Formats: sequence, C-alpha cells, structure tokens
Amino acid sequence: MPTLLRRSASFPLLALLLLTPPTVHAQGSSEVQDYLVSVNRLYEDLEYERALEQIHRARRLARGVEEDVALGLYEGILLDELGKQDDATAAFKTALFLRPEAKLPVQVSPKVEQHFESVRAGVKRELAPILARREAERRQAQPAPPRDVRPPGTGEVSATHGDTRSRALLPGIAGGVLLAAGGVSYGLSRVELSRLRTDDAGLVTRADAHDSASRGKTYQAVGLGLLGAGVVGLGAATGLYLLGSPTEPVALGVSTDGTSAFVYGRWP
Repeated sequence: MPTLLRRSASFPLLALLLLTPPTVHAQGSSEVQDYLVSVNRLYEDLEYERALEQIHRARRLARGVEEDVALGLYEGILLDELGKQDDATAAFKTALFLRPEAKLPVQVSPKVEQHFESVRAGVKRELAPILARREAERRQAQPAPPRDVRPPGTGEVSATHGDTRSRALLPGIAGGVLLAAGGVSYGLSRVELSRLRTDDAGLVTRADAHDSASRGKTYQAVGLGLLGAGVVGLGAATGLYLLGSPTEPVALGVSTDGTSAFVYGRWP
C-alpha cells in the first residue's frame, strides 16, 4: 500500500489518540499516548525498528489493560512486517489474552491480518476451557432457590379450585365442533342411503351401488364416532362448570361398531 494512503487512513486513529482523556494515572497515560502517536507515525513511514524502540520505552509507562493491549497489537504488527513471525505471535497473544475481541489499530496487509486472526483463533481455543470452568464455578457458587416448605397439597388446592369454569371453555368448544362434524358426516350417510332406496339415476351399475353403500357406512361410522366424542366433550365441560374441579381425573372414552356409538369410562 502506498505510504500516502496508509497515512491518510491513520488520521482518525491519530485524532482519537490525541483526544483520549487521561485515566487515573494521568501522567503515565498521557506519555503512553504520546508514544503511540509516535509509533503510528513511524509505522506509516516504514520505520519499523524505530517504532519498536518507542514501543519498548512506552511499556515501562503503561498503567492499564487498554494501553498494554494497544502496545501488544502494535508490536505484533511491527514484528510481522520485519518477518519475525514467532515474536509477532507472542506479542499478539499478549494483547489477545487480555482482549480476545481486540481489533488491529491500523490497516495492515492481508498477510498480517491473516496471521493475526489465526493467533486470535488459537487464543480463543486456549481460553475456552478456562472460561467454561469459571462459569461452572460461578453457577455452583450461586445460592440454591428456596425450597417450598408448605404442607403437602396446599398449593394444589388453590390451583385446582380457583378457575374451573374458565377451563370448561375448551372442552365445550371442542365438543360443539365434534357434534357439528358428526352431524354433517351422519347426514351424508343418510344421503347415500336415500340414493339406494330411491334407485338414484346416478347409480348405473352394481359397482356404483356398492360404492354408495360403502360410503354410507363410512360416513355413518365416522359420524357416530364424532357425535359420541362431542357428547363426551360437552359432558366434561358441564362437569367442570357445575361441579368444580374433580378430585380424581375424568376417564371417558367413545367407541363405535359402525352403527352405534358407546361412551365408557369413569365420571367423578
């Protein structure tokens, strides 16, 4: 990348460094920021060795994590540009162990960027078990939720008797829908029976008559089954609405033999 373009890209960073307010250690932080500005300028001028010297001087004055991260990132970039990849890896690790999501402070070549991201991936793999263990220790240190010390059955009484009428709505709606569907299906069976009795003109062959009779039986069986299920639903809704929540569960079922529907089971 031409030097002029790299310098122009660094102007926002220079402004940020110059405008960064002092931290608790005002004097040390101010001097470190001055060094970082110098390092940035020397890097843009391709003076990598001199920039490294400034990094080493600034390290003696660093007073916080952010300054250590910035110095480590710059040092890794400069060492990478000088072809010292092992030293660059160590410098990048120093910064990334403090801030795994840190970003490079200047625009770099694709080669340096790729190296930096590979070091970041390795750091995250090394930190993963440590962070997982810390999270497990944190969860174990949390106080256990308070146990329910109420007498047995106290909670169940208030939960089962307070809202039985509202719970009757669902089986009531389901029962009504099933009754309607059963009525339609049973009505269709009557239509097929009427066609057979009146010798409908659409029944030309014996096969047509057989198919009509088969459909009629199917409609009748389905209709009776749905009607029975609808009766069960309405019965359950009525019981919940009038009698309150039962102390024992309702166990009702419906079956059909093709011509009749049977409701069986236990009602509280």
